[in-house]
Amino acid sequence: MIRIGLSGCGAVSARYYAPALIALEAAGEARLVAVFDPDVAARQAICDRLPGARPCASYEELLDAGLDLVLVASPPRRHAEQVLAALARGLAVHCEKPLAMSGEEAATMIAAAQTAGRPLTEGLMRRQFPSVRAIADLLRRRAIGELMSVEVFEGGPFDWPVSSPGYFSRAESGGGVLRDLGPHVFDLLIGWLGEPQLVAYADDRRGGVEANARVELDFAGVPAKIRLSRDWARPNRFVFHGASGNIAWTPYETDRLELSLDGQSAALVLDGAGEFQDAFTAQLRAAIAGPGGAGRGAEPGLAALRLIDVCYGRRQPMAEPWIDAGVRP
Repeated sequence: MIRIGLSGCGAVSARYYAPALIALEAAGEARLVAVFDPDVAARQAICDRLPGARPCASYEELLDAGLDLVLVASPPRRHAEQVLAALARGLAVHCEKPLAMSGEEAATMIAAAQTAGRPLTEGLMRRQFPSVRAIADLLRRRAIGELMSVEVFEGGPFDWPVSSPGYFSRAESGGGVLRDLGPHVFDLLIGWLGEPQLVAYADDRRGGVEANARVELDFAGVPAKIRLSRDWARPNRFVFHGASGNIAWTPYETDRLELSLDGQSAALVLDGAGEFQDAFTAQLRAAIAGPGGAGRGAEPGLAALRLIDVCYGRRQPMAEPWIDAGVRP
């Protein structure tokens, strides 16, 4: 049985990784044996839910617990140091997204994993969705004809239960909504369409981190417009416009999408998809299985992180005429 150590007991661990670990323990596939978080109450709360795990007062103590795999769910600025330390001990690592604070940092981590001969996976659980695989198949088969354009909106009024205002610090998180949602959105688009060219990027960062970002990409002649937001309430949708129809998908929907052809629309419901939580369990199973067990879905989303770096490097300020008098959108 795989012995797992968990570093980081915040909201993502409490909401998703703890239930995934409980399911794996019930199936006899893995066991959580050690937990570390600087917040004593947070780490004890996880141990209360998985009584076989012992709380650790330091990350070093966690690494000394006789582990096979470390699950890193700490704040992003801690990812690189914790991942590299685990790899140096000869441990496999599964790291929550974003893998790193930059593409360069992520590349260093991936190289360290290759040198150590140990698996390093990233928490990009949407790759596990049957709906995501179905979109890939429909696009590959040109089910909506030649792809003409792509539109994406993701986000909404922020409601994630953060434990500290440091979450909104560039030093702690590496950025705002682009660093948070971009790894998922860009990873999916790159998986479906290949690597793009950046046309334009703008956000509303004014000395802090961005709450809104606008990205324009070009996928070999196919334009894509992406809006990410932490305060705009509108439907979350990926829409693919083709010469013969459209594909529309709501992120977080594991088992359904909408297909429009010849003026007729239908909801496609996929059998055996499971719930959103099942994707977290599936990605941990992939991490446990190692490279031979998962195919795409195991390797980190390095291309997405590098694209985020390019966006930040070419940032333009988003027009906000309600703040900047006389500025037209």
